[in-house]
Amino acid sequence: MGRPYALYVHGGSDTTGAVRSVETIATGLRWKRLRDPLTLVGAPDAVAREACWELGATTAASLMPE
Repeated sequence: MGRPYALYVHGGSDTTGAVRSVETIATGLRWKRLRDPLTLVGAPDAVAREACWELGATTAASLMPE
């Protein structure tokens, strides 16, 4: 399988099209999705910031050599 990737999308009213577009490109490149996309509509709060931190940590950990 291809390279790992994670996705965070922040939108003003909807994130569906952006997620679909990135997933289409990633599929064509045969990238491996690490987690479901993290999406946020509206202003970020503490829960959203924590979710972003976890997404980044998971992504970084996946890049560590075994």
